[in-house]
Amino acid sequence: MFVEVALPLPLDRQYTYRVPSSESSVDVGHGVVVPFGKRTLTGIVTSVTETAPEFEAKDIIDTVDDEALLTDEQLRLTKWISEYYLCGWGEVVRASLPPGVDTISEYRVQRCPVEDTKRLSDTQKQLLSGIPTESSISLTGLKKTNPDATLDRLRTLESQGFLRIERGLRGPRTRIRYDQFVRLVDDVHRNPVLGVRQQAVMDVMTDRGVSNGILQSQLLQKTGATSSTIKRLAELGLLAVEKREVDRSAHKGSNGQPAKQIELNEHQKVAVDSIIQAIEDARFQSFLLHGITGSGKTEVYIESLQKVRKCGKSGIILVPEISLTPQTVRRFRSRFGNEIAVLHSRMGSGERYDAWRGIRSGQYPIVIGPRSAILAPVKNLGLVVVDEEHESSYKQFDPAPRYHARDVAVMRAQLNDAICVLGSATPSLESLANAQSEKYTLLSLPKRIETKTGTAVLPDIRIVDLRTERDPDEPNSSISKPLREAIQKRLAKNQQVILLQNRRGYAPSIRCHACNWAPECSDCSVSMTYHKAKRHLRCHYCGRTARFPRSCPECGAALSQVGIGTQRVEEELRATFPDAVVARMDLDTTSGKNSHHKILDDFASGKSDILLGTQMVAKGLDFERVTLVGVIDADTGLSLPDIRAEERTFHLLTQVAGRAGRADLPGEVFFQTRNPGHRIIQFALRHDYHRFARELMEERRALGYPPAGKLVAVLFSGPVEHKVLAFANSWAQSARGLAPDIQILGPSASFIAKVRKQYRAQLMIKVGPDDQHKRVREVIRQTNSQIGTPPRGYRIAVDVDPAGLL
Repeated sequence: MFVEVALPLPLDRQYTYRVPSSESSVDVGHGVVVPFGKRTLTGIVTSVTETAPEFEAKDIIDTVDDEALLTDEQLRLTKWISEYYLCGWGEVVRASLPPGVDTISEYRVQRCPVEDTKRLSDTQKQLLSGIPTESSISLTGLKKTNPDATLDRLRTLESQGFLRIERGLRGPRTRIRYDQFVRLVDDVHRNPVLGVRQQAVMDVMTDRGVSNGILQSQLLQKTGATSSTIKRLAELGLLAVEKREVDRSAHKGSNGQPAKQIELNEHQKVAVDSIIQAIEDARFQSFLLHGITGSGKTEVYIESLQKVRKCGKSGIILVPEISLTPQTVRRFRSRFGNEIAVLHSRMGSGERYDAWRGIRSGQYPIVIGPRSAILAPVKNLGLVVVDEEHESSYKQFDPAPRYHARDVAVMRAQLNDAICVLGSATPSLESLANAQSEKYTLLSLPKRIETKTGTAVLPDIRIVDLRTERDPDEPNSSISKPLREAIQKRLAKNQQVILLQNRRGYAPSIRCHACNWAPECSDCSVSMTYHKAKRHLRCHYCGRTARFPRSCPECGAALSQVGIGTQRVEEELRATFPDAVVARMDLDTTSGKNSHHKILDDFASGKSDILLGTQMVAKGLDFERVTLVGVIDADTGLSLPDIRAEERTFHLLTQVAGRAGRADLPGEVFFQTRNPGHRIIQFALRHDYHRFARELMEERRALGYPPAGKLVAVLFSGPVEHKVLAFANSWAQSARGLAPDIQILGPSASFIAKVRKQYRAQLMIKVGPDDQHKRVREVIRQTNSQIGTPPRGYRIAVDVDPAGLL
């Protein structure tokens, strides 16, 4: 028997392997460990045949699991993603699996006990110092601490007798976890004389709350007993100790408040009835749910999901940010209990593995998470919801596959004859165009939901013109006098405030006004940001840090801090409102596990008064006591050379404004801007989505940009600038030769020309409404084949339907 295997590499083909008789149970969807050149990789079987190939096929080495890792439906979906987004099928498969389930080959290095290192260079000595003698270290691990640890340099040291290099297999890093559980033996009638600790253990075990047993470690912690105590009680026949599988992903807390009985308004009823009718008809249909902020879109999702569950089917709920996951999960758990699995990248590998296994087995028929959750192995899918469908965070960029979760959601629903609901207060122009052409069914929620005192209304928005409304007493303050007074007013009433500043750090730029020097990252063509807390400069693209200079290194003059980051705003808030508790939410404060959860829980419980953050505070958050929202700099992002810059800014301003006044208390919003007449600021001021969409749609049609046409970006990168541009020009010339009628713009250097020591260039292929997207993809494949494998260290990346052009 022979199998075709998709490998996790950027390859547009599968490879044939022979299945030895010992592994005859291998079938489509199974994971297999196979040799590939000098490496060993884990791939997925895509087909099985008894027909031998014309060449001598290598044997598979092992299988990953007794069960298939991917279902037939997942294989169809991943195949479509690989074809549409022009990437390897195996790359998509890898993205569909939890981390750590693969077996790969790796180099391991161990230092030999040779002390005479005088003839070595300083670089070689430093390299040796990071290699242990008692045990080996993987080459990957060594490179993390020493980027100079290349295989060639290590081979040189090996030839001189200073170290050993071995190649071996690294098995799956994530496995099923088992723990010791203790349970009470049934029908225990004997009551022997027990010691104090033994009795303490039995008191806990006879409690009704542990009828199914308890973790031995937890029992010991509760009682102060030892494992010997448990062993003796087991010998007496009172307790039994069992080894059980542990679900690391299981929800540890309660399901929160019981579900409130919510009376749907007339618009919600129409939306729910339309979706339920499609569910009952068991036919694929996509809906665009356009509901203003606070209009009750989540309740429509929940009612629809309840119907799907009654039909015995499963659901996937996508959210744009990890920060929204806890709040969303709470809402859904109050209705669906422990049927829910959460999937996102901040979970530990064991947690993700157990969640993935629980979803695959059907234990968790509902999945909630950001974009990668669309690839979860749910069975019998009935509903996919994409909340805040306009968000660019649904688009994956690096590594491949560069898919858009919203579009994959529609395709997955279609493959399963399921329903897809795309929800937003500010739908993307692509989704709006699909609704206008009746590819999607448009559903509207034009009013906010009912509160105790009536219907909530959209907040009043006020423009603060920073050119004229600067406080003369605080000319350098990031917070204008009107906004400062509004904050003080809310704090006095024990109400809460959300402030948006979409730049982290303390000062986005440092500059010398005498000679115009500014600190630029040596690895990236961007300015470094000042972080006051650690008093260093940091590149937000590669993470490199540098010491903050006391004066200009070029001319010795004083340095000025240009711009405002979240750290500086936080410092001002603490100084201005010393009695208020300020919580900052940006990439720096949310890097730890569950940090999002804690910040938002503290704000929800009233432990903090002001929530300050980057764009993550603008999306989908719902707090009853928030009556004021302030945007520190509403102009951020408006001037970027990107066709989507205005659209993204409108989305952000409208969404963050929608956080205010969502319950009984009215809301107010302040936009601080130096360009109050800009049309995007004016559209957001008036909550005028329809005019915004109409104007931008007309401009896009005139230029042939999405949604009137499609774009495909081809990106080139490498260590030498002129070679990157030459490589890009050669590719463009070949593509134009193959298809002179296709419009290719560029190539040119990227807006950010260098990132992580890699120079970048790009070209854009415009696909008109009458052009076949399939033909453009074929031209790209042919061009890549004609150009051949890029030189070592250089790379081509194809981004279909890019979310941005920078």
